[in-house]
Amino acid sequence: MISSRLRLLVALVGLFAVAGCAPSAPVSPSPAGTSAAGSGATTGPASASPATGPRSLLIDTDVAPDDLVAIALLLASPGVEVEAITVAGTGEARCDAGVDVILRLLERLDAPVIDVACGRETPIAGDHAFPDAWRASVDDGSGLALPSTARQPFAGDAVRLLAETAERVDGLRLLVLGPMTNLADAFGRHPDLVRRLETVYAMGGALHVPGNVAFGGPPDNEVAEWNIYVDPTAARAVIDSGLAVRLVSLDGTNQVPVTPEFAARFREEATGQGAQVLAELFAERPYMADGTYFLWDPLAAALAAGYPLGTFSPARVDIEEAEGAEVGFTRPVDGAPNVEYLSVADRAATEATLLEVLNR
Repeated sequence: MISSRLRLLVALVGLFAVAGCAPSAPVSPSPAGTSAAGSGATTGPASASPATGPRSLLIDTDVAPDDLVAIALLLASPGVEVEAITVAGTGEARCDAGVDVILRLLERLDAPVIDVACGRETPIAGDHAFPDAWRASVDDGSGLALPSTARQPFAGDAVRLLAETAERVDGLRLLVLGPMTNLADAFGRHPDLVRRLETVYAMGGALHVPGNVAFGGPPDNEVAEWNIYVDPTAARAVIDSGLAVRLVSLDGTNQVPVTPEFAARFREEATGQGAQVLAELFAERPYMADGTYFLWDPLAAALAAGYPLGTFSPARVDIEEAEGAEVGFTRPVDGAPNVEYLSVADRAATEATLLEVLNR
């Protein structure tokens, strides 16, 4: 998930293209039961209910503020069943604190019992990490008032929870809101896991727009997005796995900034438990409502749930793993598509969906 600190300027929507050599093993699957993504067609108007369903989801989160909103949205969405939640210890939250925040969030939202577990705290390769100051804020629950709880973590790590959930639930869809470390680790330990999964929606990547790691990270890297940058080897493993991958990339999320007007309206009209979480975040973290923040993870969650809020387009990408000014780049290259990426997002429909669903 993109951090609350990633305060990108809305002006960062200039396009650029990079050509290269196509890697092998092309994959261009279209997830069953989704919109006409990748065909160039724009999806239909927003609805209070997902366009498809029922939908079983496993959420992989790094617990940043907009992740908490995304989780609240899915818990309030009709026809969506949150089967389990895994925490990416390579993301903004550290394992113990991140699991604790999620358990207390579930308590605040009166959610059913949901298993929660964390994975490894180091990338598959390399040593990239979110800034310590960002992680400390997220470990503290991003300023939310979260109750104590008797809920206990899952008796195992994230890989075990993911594998057991996929075994138990047919057609499991994954939503990854941080680095893809847990999923790549699971594929390494359970090679047969891919065939039991339906699709992965991953908030990450920047194909034809600037990246965002220059804010808080290496200032000379203008192309990478944070979630991919932290563990590019994991991202490559997931994309090369053959699983249908939909990147909710900055190409689309740049089109859904949190405007001061939307934030003000939300604070005025928040009545549901989920809506109150977002309103409280706006109050505790003013930068989220000053026009430089984006609906990164809530949009990813809504799309994974089936709400028709945008258009996905096919692309072939090569993940840059070599250290340098472009490490973490989801570089568009020639060849058969191996992902779909969010090329168009409907801001008005996204705002309306968030307000309606979170107020349930």
